[in-house]
Amino acid sequence: MRISPKEMTIVDLLKDRATRNADDLAFRYMGNGDLDGPITEWTFSELYRQSVAVAEDLAQQGLEGSSVLLAFPPGLDFVKAFYGCLLVGTRAVPVPLPNPRSQNPLDRILSTAQACGASTVLTDQMVAAMVESMGSEAPITFKAVPDRVGTEWTGPRAELNEVAYLQFTSGSTGQPKGVAVKHVNAVSNVRVMGEMLLLNSTKPALVWAPHYHDLCLVCFVLGSVYYGYESTLMSPVDFLMKPARWLRAMSHYKVANTACPNFGYEYSVRRIKPEECEGLDLSHWIVAGNGGEPVLKQTLEAFIEKFGPYGFRPETSMPTYGMAESVLFVAGKKPLSRPPNILRLSAADLENHTVRVLADDEADERNVVSCGTTGSGHRVIAVDPVTLTQCNPNQVGELWAEGPSVPSEYWGLPEESAATFEGRLADTNEGPFLRTGDLGFVADGEIYVTGRLKDLIIIAGRNHYPSDIELTVQHSGAPVRPGACVAVSETVNGAEELVIIAEADTRKLPADSQAEGAGAASLDEFWASAVKTVQGAVSTGHGLSIRSLVFVEPRSLEKTSSGKPRRQHYLELYQRGDLALLHEHRSPQTG
Repeated sequence: MRISPKEMTIVDLLKDRATRNADDLAFRYMGNGDLDGPITEWTFSELYRQSVAVAEDLAQQGLEGSSVLLAFPPGLDFVKAFYGCLLVGTRAVPVPLPNPRSQNPLDRILSTAQACGASTVLTDQMVAAMVESMGSEAPITFKAVPDRVGTEWTGPRAELNEVAYLQFTSGSTGQPKGVAVKHVNAVSNVRVMGEMLLLNSTKPALVWAPHYHDLCLVCFVLGSVYYGYESTLMSPVDFLMKPARWLRAMSHYKVANTACPNFGYEYSVRRIKPEECEGLDLSHWIVAGNGGEPVLKQTLEAFIEKFGPYGFRPETSMPTYGMAESVLFVAGKKPLSRPPNILRLSAADLENHTVRVLADDEADERNVVSCGTTGSGHRVIAVDPVTLTQCNPNQVGELWAEGPSVPSEYWGLPEESAATFEGRLADTNEGPFLRTGDLGFVADGEIYVTGRLKDLIIIAGRNHYPSDIELTVQHSGAPVRPGACVAVSETVNGAEELVIIAEADTRKLPADSQAEGAGAASLDEFWASAVKTVQGAVSTGHGLSIRSLVFVEPRSLEKTSSGKPRRQHYLELYQRGDLALLHEHRSPQTG
């Protein structure tokens, strides 16, 4: 039976590729990130046969219609497990690997399994053996995927309105929740991606983001099957150890499309040495997606300055806006012939949720980068979170989204689902909308994100975006690790007070800090100077006094799977006294 392209599910697309593009390269995995390292490659027909073997194994276990967690190290086993689940009608639930160094290494997996009713975790032989060696009596089975291939899957065909997989949110403002992504949502969002990136089968893609994250899953796992392009995957650890590997692979494989958070571009500028750039050819690079955290003007400019001589063009940068609650993409579309728009706004007016573009000779600016427009059939509006009416064009509000990409529920959480996915305008009852929880505005059809509604800091009646304060701290010259601080507020005697929690750059500690006598004195001077530097920068930049400034051990501020700061989580740890404390300065109440 011939299936109309508009009615094709992800499974239909996979089968179609395995026939029409059987010998075309689908996926490549770089075993250690180096071009001369171990490389695994699968064609579309090989991908299909590998996935069929997984589907057959799941069917033998009677797991059709259930949820199954996917916990894999970087590699192609995750890809075949994901598509194997879709073939047999099992809800795939991508999750991070258990951390053996954690006090409770299986904690996140167990909580996710409980949330979605899963009893099985698909993984590889190495991870299954590791969990078994822990001696855990967890009520969940870790099972390695089969190391064989199948031939043809003849099971029942999935319908567009069936749930394909559960994408758990990163948990930046609360506990992770499983977004129930239907086939129709996933296909709609991949189409939106194609509109934004002008994708086709001739444009290879590459990613180092974790495979369980929606950025990798939608752009590079689903996208490859939908559009027929080759996707190259590499481990995020290999990127972090040597970021030049990313650009070397981009150059060698003539990759047109990649994406990562702003951090990845900033990290590359900071860590890639000039000699590592020799021989790079980035002229084929068409789209550099940038999303998952605030996109910074200075990062875009620094990346262009450093890698422009090797063929990277300003118009290649494509800031995007997305979230699991919309599969991935909400906005990002812009002409590929121009750089992203950047507005110079009055910082003082922005504190009052008012958008005013500065004249060229005006100071006190805040640069906000455009995240482009939505795809066809989708819409984003800014809504007053108090009155629930649409904002005027010059007002900042909560961003609400609608369209076929937007799912309708968190799995098993009806109240949270209604609060998030069933937003309606109070004056017209128009809806339902996805309430994103993000603050921003829409100008000339383009979406500008200014912060998170729940993270907004309100002191003495003024609104402050924590990301702005955090950026000030990181650029203050104080011994703070890049990208490793959070700004939060706590109520003290009825008033909101500012708290800064920052990872210390211990490499800058005095050499004699472990010594007695003079060493102790120099360490006191070090911390006093660090406190004064941060206080001065925040006072000058934001007119704020800091109630508590806390320096903690390096790498103790864990981020979400999207690389976002868990501000409320660390506020709770601070209030309980559970931070890995190195130094704290607490000022008298500022009133």
